[in-house]
Amino acid sequence: MKKKEEGIAQLELTEEEIDEILDRFIARYLSEVQPIARGARSIAIGRLRDFLRERDFDDFKNAEEFAERLLEELAKGFGAGWAGVRERRAIARVVRGVYEFYRLRDLTPFGGVDPPVRLRFGGPDRRSIEFLSEFDHFYFSKFGGNTDRSLKRFFIDRYFEDGAALFGRESTEEIEDFRRAAGEKLGELNDQQINTIVRSAVQRVRNWAHIGSLSQAGIEKARVVATLDERTTEICRELDGKIIRVAPAQEAIEELIGLEPGEVAARLYESPLGKAISRDPVGTIKGFIEGDGKTIKDELVRMGRGFPPYHPNCRTRLEGLIEGIDEDA
Repeated sequence: MKKKEEGIAQLELTEEEIDEILDRFIARYLSEVQPIARGARSIAIGRLRDFLRERDFDDFKNAEEFAERLLEELAKGFGAGWAGVRERRAIARVVRGVYEFYRLRDLTPFGGVDPPVRLRFGGPDRRSIEFLSEFDHFYFSKFGGNTDRSLKRFFIDRYFEDGAALFGRESTEEIEDFRRAAGEKLGELNDQQINTIVRSAVQRVRNWAHIGSLSQAGIEKARVVATLDERTTEICRELDGKIIRVAPAQEAIEELIGLEPGEVAARLYESPLGKAISRDPVGTIKGFIEGDGKTIKDELVRMGRGFPPYHPNCRTRLEGLIEGIDEDA
């Protein structure tokens, strides 16, 4: 690797070295958001304590209702912990730094050589940074999925175990014990969730920035490059070496950044296509490969699912096909 005035020329970087750069950004992001997450968890657990002090055992029809109400309180407290200006600025600061590196300085999408044009920021880049920051905040400030299910099971078990002793101002010791146990459980689950969000977020920033660079450089096609090892998922192994057209990918990004984070999440992951990919990733994706057996259809790319990240913790990236060098260009 040699220094250049315009950035870093990454000549002949191995996949391990490329991943090391990605991991450094992940570590930086985690160092920023982990203290915020701890504060949000503290607020959320405090709400549980206050909630139990003001309730009686008979206020709930059954354990299911009890668990659902506690999850609602947790969600309110957790969201409040991420709602401040300081928290949003911390996220935006890291996202901007990661985006600027991968958009202007990282040369891996050009095979480690200088791009054919001088890369510059434009309006779509600024809007992308703003959207990506809000999209990450959307996920940081909520919890669900496995975290939600595990906590619900924990709350139901404690309801049957502790019963009426959990409720009222006279149950200080029992409530404090419950608060500590719930805090440990939430901390363990939320740490896993934060790690997944950050890894997925950095990868999303990298690929969106790379697509912007390839588009600006006039590169028409890009190859999907998966990290192939024991952790490679079936979908990334299947898509490794496949080709996308850059223009519809850039169009998809510019459309997505005009939506609200919740709308994008629903479109990408909760739509019929998103659910189909979740159920059968490889089988679904195979239906979007052109007759040449290697090009991903523009239809999937325009939906935002034809380019990485393809799943949480995805490590797959894109590399431009340079005319005169790559036979697929």
